[in-house]
Amino acid sequence: MKSINRILILVLFLVLSSQTLHANYAFYRKVSSTCKSYRLEVTTDNMDLDLENSDFSISLESRRNNFEMVMLIGFASAGQAIIHQKHLQKTINNYKAIVPQKVNVVVTVPLGRDKTIFSAEASSTIVQELADGTLDTADFMRKIKDSIQTL
Repeated sequence: MKSINRILILVLFLVLSSQTLHANYAFYRKVSSTCKSYRLEVTTDNMDLDLENSDFSISLESRRNNFEMVMLIGFASAGQAIIHQKHLQKTINNYKAIVPQKVNVVVTVPLGRDKTIFSAEASSTIVQELADGTLDTADFMRKIKDSIQTL
């Protein structure tokens, strides 16, 4: 009897945790596919979805000196993933959407002897507006200009 209870508890735990793992996988997959469409290579090692602090961070590397474009692609891909998560929540019963409140993009620029690293942060609402096209890229950069910093 005790072993049956243990098995049921284990199965229940696996079922509950599998939805979170699937949601993480769906989020990472959407970010990766959006970045690949812009010819930016990114792996799951370069992404971190922190559920406790409700934020998402991604590290990208620019090809030359075009860190603004790479930064915009990072934010847009996170926005696409958030929009996709909300769509999945509407279409699938009992699907827990992962919607981070903040998105942090770190871009490494391989110029000179030392690599230059830029970081910026934006709220999920303006990231979604960038991704769906309601916010222009220039307006988006104006909104996040105070958060851009060199590391």
